[in-house]
Amino acid sequence: MQNLPHHRVKLVAVLAASAIAPTLCATKVGAVESAQRLVVAQAADKASGDGVIKGVNATERKLLITHGPIAALNWPGMTMAFGIAPGIDLTGLAPGAKVTFTLSRDAKGLYVIDEIRRVE
Repeated sequence: MQNLPHHRVKLVAVLAASAIAPTLCATKVGAVESAQRLVVAQAADKASGDGVIKGVNATERKLLITHGPIAALNWPGMTMAFGIAPGIDLTGLAPGAKVTFTLSRDAKGLYVIDEIRRVE
């Protein structure tokens, strides 16, 4: 490269950098995605919580629940909708009911309620 004019040396350097940059970016992104998958894979397969039912959608088999923190999943307290596993009877579950519940993952990897009971 000593015989190349100065502007050609810069061009070669820029071209070399642009060829390497996508590989470096892809490697970094790949590493971050792998780390995220690892964290998800390490999340609990089952977890328990306590909460209050805010809404019931029997047609879609979903409950809206305001729950306290769920330590096993590192979740703060919040209000969220949960799907209900097949076989769970929704009879007697109405807004205002205090409940304890167990979550497990469905075939799509989403958390669903697989056990629930009223607490008086």
